Amino acid sequence: MTDENKNVDLTNNQPTSEEADPKKQASEKPVSPAASEQTPVVKPAAAKPTVEKPAAAKEAAPQKPDPKKEAAQKELDRFRQQIVAKFGESVLEEAVLAKYQPTFVIKREDWRNVIEYLRFDESLLFDYPEVMAGTDYPDKGYIEVVLYLYSMKHGYFVTLKTRAPRDNAEVPSVTPIYGGVNWEEREIYDLLGVTFTDHPDLRRIMMPEDYEGYPLRKDFSVWKE
Repeated sequence: MTDENKNVDLTNNQPTSEEADPKKQASEKPVSPAASEQTPVVKPAAAKPTVEKPAAAKEAAPQKPDPKKEAAQKELDRFRQQIVAKFGESVLEEAVLAKYQPTFVIKREDWRNVIEYLRFDESLLFDYPEVMAGTDYPDKGYIEVVLYLYSMKHGYFVTLKTRAPRDNAEVPSVTPIYGGVNWEEREIYDLLGVTFTDHPDLRRIMMPEDYEGYPLRKDFSVWKE
């Protein structure tokens, strides 16, 4: 080997500045046609949740008048007005419609007087006692006596009630007005222990005379000593 071959220009083997910079090389790489023509994917907009509008509150339809109730209310008002005009407001504890029927709760002290008036007043004439019964209300502390009356002449119905304390259950008898309730009052006395004052024959009607207690009272027990 000659000395001339040894003096090779080494500068030809050095990389150019462009070859030495990899970023520049990457930027100058050709872009593939497929990549350049690719259409960007557009995602559809998310559907907005539908918010239902609250339905407008329906206006309550006006109630149709009940002719039967209106007629019963007129009777209640008229009977009440007559009773109050005769005896005063204090004799009535309640005056309501119960199943279209005028219903009055009368103080027991005035029980017989009010019934007598309803029986014989010409504009009322409640001459037919349909039913008489009693109910024990221990939580309220009284026994209630109820009498259903009907006017054969006028076609009126009325319900009358009175209340007596359980520990002193006395009610004036209405046998002087309606002799037919004799046994009903005896039954209420026998089973609930209500004493009807001035009853002509108040004695037990179902239970033996020596029987102790009143079987229809809510606290009655055959096992009670």
